[in-house]
Amino acid sequence: MTLDSGSTWTVTGTSYLTSLTLADDAAVKAPRGRTVTLTVDGTVTALTPGSTYTGALTLTVG
Repeated sequence: MTLDSGSTWTVTGTSYLTSLTLADDAAVKAPRGRTVTLTVDGTVTALTPGSTYTGALTLTVG
């Protein structure tokens, strides 16, 4: 999945991906009052604009 410039993805449930690319000003968010967590191959990883992640990606909302 690629989030282009100015894009925002609000994760509302557990999502499984093999690739995630974020533009420098893209954002991945959770609904208000919740947080989104990214794990890459089982390791919690910070979501950083301008980054690309590959592997077994899981985004969860807590």
